[in-house]
Amino acid sequence: TRKNCGLCDDVYIAAEMAQSHGLCRFQAVDVDADSGLAEKYGNDVPVLLINGVECMRHFVEYPKLVAALKQAGEGNE
Repeated sequence: TRKNCGLCDDVYIAAEMAQSHGLCRFQAVDVDADSGLAEKYGNDVPVLLINGVECMRHFVEYPKLVAALKQAGEGNE
């Protein structure tokens, strides 16, 4: 995520909602606080990873997020 990023706010809300439904635990990471992440992602934020694998970038579609989390939970990333 990045401060003052509306798209990041949307992803945060979706991840928080998924967490509240017991589908995941999430951690928001500010890419600007880590020079390696800032270099890797640049302006391509937000990026949503599930178990270290990129799932979505820029936008989140909640139904797709839920499906991806359920699939990851079954060990079928």
